[in-house]
Amino acid sequence: MLCRMRQTIAFCPLLFASVLCHGDNRILIDSEEIKSAEPCYETRTCDPATWPQPVESTETEKPAEAAVEKKHWVDQSRSYVSTQADNLTVWMDSFFGEPRHDEEAPHSTLRLRLEQDWDQEDGTDTGIRLRGKLHLPALNKRLSLLFADDDGDSRQDDLFIDERAKNDDLALQYTLREHLKERIDFKLGLRSSLKPKASVRYRYRQPFREDYIGRFTEEIYYRGGDGFGSKTRMDVEKPLDDRRVMELRNLFEWGESTSGVAWNSSLSLNKRLASDRAIIYYISVSGITRPEYLNTGYGLGIRYRESFFRPWLYYEVQPGYGWRRPTVEDHRQGAASITLRLEVSLENDTETH
Repeated sequence: MLCRMRQTIAFCPLLFASVLCHGDNRILIDSEEIKSAEPCYETRTCDPATWPQPVESTETEKPAEAAVEKKHWVDQSRSYVSTQADNLTVWMDSFFGEPRHDEEAPHSTLRLRLEQDWDQEDGTDTGIRLRGKLHLPALNKRLSLLFADDDGDSRQDDLFIDERAKNDDLALQYTLREHLKERIDFKLGLRSSLKPKASVRYRYRQPFREDYIGRFTEEIYYRGGDGFGSKTRMDVEKPLDDRRVMELRNLFEWGESTSGVAWNSSLSLNKRLASDRAIIYYISVSGITRPEYLNTGYGLGIRYRESFFRPWLYYEVQPGYGWRRPTVEDHRQGAASITLRLEVSLENDTETH
């Protein structure tokens, strides 16, 4: 009996230790909380020296923290540059009244232009152009009405020598998808000849290499009387500072009614002079791929625009010089030109509030 009591007494500490190591995850000893740790199970010991201790920062962690901090700094710098470039580009597009800005704006716009053109070869031409967008939130927030749809970028077309389309079209535009980087639009309307037209347009815009912004646009269209076609634009924008941005723009267009691909490229320096003034210096080149590859025109010029008297009233002066060769049989001829514009520009941005 005495032997059994001794065995029991000797067994109690082992049992108590076993309870400590394999019992509940939280136990109380002398009214103090102790967290049972995994090392007790792994090492089969309950020596407090083996329990996990609070981890203090060491010198070996500083490089990792520095790398994280450096990464954050790079991301912030890239975001800052991209934002600055985007803000300046959007301001230039809005100030010069570019259709791509009006088409993607979530509000209504109206632009009435009186133009006086003089060309050394073609003589003088005077015209009135009305262009705008009527947002239709009552019907659908994604639906809008476009009139005098230029089928392109007005400012870009002005920089191109042989692409100054002056259409009087009407179209309904439905935005299928709108994202910071991507946008998809459907258009259905009538041309000035009352022939139908339809198109789908995809746009992708993304900053790259920290201080560049790329923009890709692909449009597939059908125009009554001309058939199917496609228009591809690839643009690159680089900010130089908070007032200047360099833009490289490229356009490639193919159509069933034309042979080959017509292309246009321009390089421009856009400078914001003040809140009511801006200027563009540009050079441009255009060409076709069939029936023979030919550079149909080279050109350079300046476009100055200023708001005066009222914030919605603008005037423009655009002198330029071009070297043109429409066909292989023609000799390249140089010609000076100048365009004067007076524009009334109205926007209703209260619809977005």
